[in-house]
Amino acid sequence: MIQPDFVFRGHQAAVNSVCFFGDDRLLVSGDQDGHLIVWNMMLKRQLAKATGAHTAPILAVCGLGTDTVVSQGRDNRLCVWALDASEFSGELRLTKTLAVDSMNFCKFSYATLRGSPWIVFLVSAGAGEAGLFDVASGEQHSLSIGHQSRTKAGSRDDSPMCVKLVASASADGVSQELELFVGYESTMLQQFSIDVSDIKVSAALRRSVTTAHSEPVMSLDYDSQRQLAYTCAADNKVCCYTADGSKFKEHVAAVELKNSGCSEIRCFPALNLVAVASWDYATHLFTSDLEPTASIAFHRAALTSVDVSTLSTAGADGIVDEYVRQRWSSRSRWMAVASRDSRISLWDIDRIIADARSCGGADA
Repeated sequence: MIQPDFVFRGHQAAVNSVCFFGDDRLLVSGDQDGHLIVWNMMLKRQLAKATGAHTAPILAVCGLGTDTVVSQGRDNRLCVWALDASEFSGELRLTKTLAVDSMNFCKFSYATLRGSPWIVFLVSAGAGEAGLFDVASGEQHSLSIGHQSRTKAGSRDDSPMCVKLVASASADGVSQELELFVGYESTMLQQFSIDVSDIKVSAALRRSVTTAHSEPVMSLDYDSQRQLAYTCAADNKVCCYTADGSKFKEHVAAVELKNSGCSEIRCFPALNLVAVASWDYATHLFTSDLEPTASIAFHRAALTSVDVSTLSTAGADGIVDEYVRQRWSSRSRWMAVASRDSRISLWDIDRIIADARSCGGADA
C-alpha cells in the first residue's frame, strides 16, 4: 500500500478541515475539539495553536496571506485570527468574531476580489440568508440565496448545505466580479452573480439545475477557467456541470463510487485534477472530466478535507540560507488529507498522478 511522505499527529481528535496558505509555507487545521493549529511546512512542525478556539467542533479553516487565519465552528461563530509568528513559534490572536449559522454544517467560502479577501457564510439556513464579509474594510453585507423546493406536501424552504465563492473575469475580460455557487438540501445547485458597488451589495440568480444526487449536496467546487461546477453528496455520485445559458447542463455523466459518502470535493485546474475526500477512508482522484486516476487509502477513519499546495516561489524570497532556499524552491507539490483518525497525511501529488497515469488510471 502506498504511504504518505509525512504524517502530522498534533491533533487528539478528528481533524475536520485543512488548508495551505502563505505561499505553501503554512498549513492550518481545525479539529472536533475546537482546537486550531498552524503548521510550519518547512520544518513540518507545529508553529502556533489556539486551544479551544471554538467551544464546539471546527467545521472549516483557511489562511489569508501570511498573517491571517479564519475558522468556523459549530458554536455558530466565524473567527478571524491574526498570526504573529517567527520561524519556530507563533501566536494566534482573535481580532474579529461574526455570527453564523453552522447547524446544517454549511462551511464558509472565500475569494479575493481586486486584491481584497471576501468571505461568504450562512446567516440563517431557514431564511436563506447569507453574509458577505469584506475582510479589509470590516463591512458585512446580507445576501438572499433562498430557494423553495417542491415536495408532495407542497413547497418548503430549501436549506443551503454548501457554498463556493469565486472571483471570475467579468464580461469585459478585464475587471473581476464575484460569483456564488450554492448546493441545497433538495440536491439543487444554483449560481448567483454578486453586485458589489458603493451603493449596494446584492445577489442575482443566474442559473440552476437539479443535480443527479439522491442526497443533499455536501460539497462543491468551481473551475473558473473551464466554467465547470463539481458536486458530491452523502450518496456515491460525483457530478460535473457546465453553464448553458440560464441553466447548467451535465458536462459528463455522474461517476459512481463503490461506496457512499463524500465529505469534500476540490478541483485543481493547474493539475487537471479533482480530489474527493470520502467516508470510505480513501481519497479519490479524477481528471477534470471525471476520468478516474487513482484512489489512495491510508487513514483508519473517514476523510474530511483535502487541499493541494500551489508550488508558489514567492515565499522563497524570505529564506536567508541559500541551501534551504534551493531545497524549498525544488520541493514537491503536496496534497494534504485530513481524517477523523486525528491525523493529516502529506503526499507528493505529482508523483501519485504520474504513477497512476502511467498505469492507465484506476477504478473509482
